[in-house]
Amino acid sequence: MAEVSPFEVFAASFPEVTEAYRSMKRAYGTAGPLDEKTKQLIQVAIIVAIGSEGGAKDHAQFAQEAGATADEVKQSILLVLGPAGMSRASAGIGWIDEVLK
Repeated sequence: MAEVSPFEVFAASFPEVTEAYRSMKRAYGTAGPLDEKTKQLIQVAIIVAIGSEGGAKDHAQFAQEAGATADEVKQSILLVLGPAGMSRASAGIGWIDEVLK
């Protein structure tokens, strides 16, 4: 049986809220001058800083799909070292390692 993500459980429980959330993401995702690769690299760093393994893996993949190299994704995580500490940065590198291969 396929594993169900926490987001899928939430979406099934609250479909209207989920659609509103997705609409908000579309709106802020197209606002401003940043290109998709830059936005994804920023999101990788933020998600690692807050400690979300699944999100880090997803956004590392999205960053690569947007043209980021493995070294660029890793550098975005390196920048977490100051604000979030060694434990978050090293965990983040470990989380995304399999995605970057």
